[in-house]
Amino acid sequence: MKTRILMAALAALCMASTAGAAELVNIGGGSYHFERDLGHNEFNYGIGYEKDWREDVSWTVGVYKNSIRRASFYALANWYALDLGAGFRAGLTGGLMTGYHQSPVIGTLMPTLEWRGEHLALQSYVVPTIKPYIDGAVVLQLKYVFSK
Repeated sequence: MKTRILMAALAALCMASTAGAAELVNIGGGSYHFERDLGHNEFNYGIGYEKDWREDVSWTVGVYKNSIRRASFYALANWYALDLGAGFRAGLTGGLMTGYHQSPVIGTLMPTLEWRGEHLALQSYVVPTIKPYIDGAVVLQLKYVFSK
């Protein structure tokens, strides 16, 4: 019950009004796992909503089919500490996710790299291996910018 309340609160925060903020649809993506012999699902389709809170911070919520073939719900914040130019920026992504080994909810903190164009964006994360909870991977996610 506490998990649902926390996820709902984070979703409300994500959708709160911020003037001139970009809004994006996250369309899922793929993953490449460090341990190649574990039989992971590496096509991670899903849907999410993301909104810029400030120029260097965005909030995102959504659901996808994770690498162990379960539904995962997430509520994350992206902080882009470095503007690399040409639409590229790097930073950290952290928050809460569900649907993984040994725990109903896990916290995560991952390095991230994003390229954002006028209507499309790509974001890549490095998911750390944290046994027995999660198997590490590099993830690539596609986004569509539908409002600026």
